Amino acid sequence: MPYSSERLIDLVQGEHTSAVIDLENHTTVRALAGSDRGFEDLIRATLAAWTRAFGGPNHEALSGDLLRRILNAAQATVRRLLDGIADRAPGALADRLGPALALGVTQGVEFVRAASGRRRREPHVPTVSRVLRDEARRIRDLVVERRDRALFLLHPDRVTRWSHLLAGLGAARSALPAVRAHVAWVINTAVHQGLDEVVRATAPLRVWVSEADACTACLAYTGRVVKVDEPFPGGLSWDPRQRRTNAPAIEGPPKHPSCRCRVVPWDNAWRADGVPFPEALRREAERSIGYGAARPSESRAVRIRAARELLRTVDDLLPAVEATARTAVRNGRFPAAA
Repeated sequence: MPYSSERLIDLVQGEHTSAVIDLENHTTVRALAGSDRGFEDLIRATLAAWTRAFGGPNHEALSGDLLRRILNAAQATVRRLLDGIADRAPGALADRLGPALALGVTQGVEFVRAASGRRRREPHVPTVSRVLRDEARRIRDLVVERRDRALFLLHPDRVTRWSHLLAGLGAARSALPAVRAHVAWVINTAVHQGLDEVVRATAPLRVWVSEADACTACLAYTGRVVKVDEPFPGGLSWDPRQRRTNAPAIEGPPKHPSCRCRVVPWDNAWRADGVPFPEALRREAERSIGYGAARPSESRAVRIRAARELLRTVDDLLPAVEATARTAVRNGRFPAAA
């Protein structure tokens, strides 16, 4: 017996997305291997050395051996930390590409079983493509680029204040979120390729599923259905300022580095209980926009513009969603979360 649409949404946005996040985190832990703590220790030790040498972070450095020794020590630690990541990260990511593809296939089959009420044979897991392997190797270049930028900034000719030194250390530390973002991008790309094998083997349609609190661009796609061999339109967003009417079509997610959207198989003959699955997704996206369920990375102004667009274009909103959105647009802010 097929699941309800609400249960299908929970399956994809909850259990399946959590499994992908676990895979991302496992890969990142292997790639970074405690580098966060290493940078914290480096900044603490460097500040202490600066304070002993020059009197405090607000005191200007005197050129000479003291400054050179502090910078040499900082440069050596930056090299050690980032060279270690550059050596580990490509292999750590490459090792998880096969499991990510297999996870996509398994999740796709589980979704089809839940949506249709019928068991399906699991398709063959695709081999890891050259494109994915190249993306795994590219992570080294991302790290080396930031290492070289940091070493450039940590030269004695460019450091006279603690803030200058801290900028160099910050440039080095920026490699860590870059690694996390790239790991998430590649892992989700691989998972989606596995899912796509199931889509093409089992259903005539594809439906886009975003996270419940996704960005305004991804929420504009959620619930959208296309044929298996058709792309999705490009440039969609609930925020009119982000919308690009001439953008090229896109094959599917991930749409941006932190995107965990997915496209799942769909057949209109599958009859879930209650509201049809694609329509349930669209209504959920409207609730997210209307309630302003944004992440810290998305500004309040973006969400207010999206809520205004929701009110302008959708005439059958739930009363609570409409009331919240109208109040937010009028006040220029959404109510604080309870």
